[in-house]
Amino acid sequence: MIKKTFLQVTAIFALTLLVGIFYNLSNPKRIQFIADEKSVDFTQSDSLLNALRIQDSLSRTADSIRNSAQSREDSLKLALEKHKQDSILAAVKNDSLKRVHDSLKTVNQKKEDSVKNAQVTEIVKPVDIKIDFAKALFDKKYRFIDARDEADYNAGHVQGAMNIPYHEIEKYKDRLSGLPKDQVYVTYCSAACDVSIDMAYYMAKMGFKKVYIFHGGWDEWKTAGYPAN
Repeated sequence: MIKKTFLQVTAIFALTLLVGIFYNLSNPKRIQFIADEKSVDFTQSDSLLNALRIQDSLSRTADSIRNSAQSREDSLKLALEKHKQDSILAAVKNDSLKRVHDSLKTVNQKKEDSVKNAQVTEIVKPVDIKIDFAKALFDKKYRFIDARDEADYNAGHVQGAMNIPYHEIEKYKDRLSGLPKDQVYVTYCSAACDVSIDMAYYMAKMGFKKVYIFHGGWDEWKTAGYPAN
């Protein structure tokens, strides 16, 4: 009895399965029992890789062009800056030459006034200098001569300078006579006076061979903050 029932159930199941298969095959919207094989297409991979490489190459080229342009711009800036500095230096040089020329005219006039009617066989002309050269001579320990009056000297002077007031030159003549005549000396007063010029030419008449006139004098020296007493 059980065997018969089992056979009947099996027959019904088989019949149902066959009917289902037949129906599925005849239906346009049938269920796929075996999935379609998925296809892989690499045809675009190479072209995309080439495009990426080209993009990288273009990017590197752009960077190179940008760097080159920046370098040229920097070079132009340096050239322009140098040109500007050269122009400034040229203007300063021309101004300095004019100042020297004017100073020489003043010195020549002072020289003529100071040696007028004097019997001079040979004078080594004193040299006009600016503060930068005066400081260089100071650093080399050369002697500075302060030609101002004693009160002005005591109020402040170039460090180590010797005070020989030109207005009392006869009183201090022995002090000058005791100085070696072959050494370097720098005469100065204040910016508003000319006794440094008179002192320099007086020393030149006495036989001093290396006398410099620092025209900026004590005022310019003090303003620059250089060593002072």
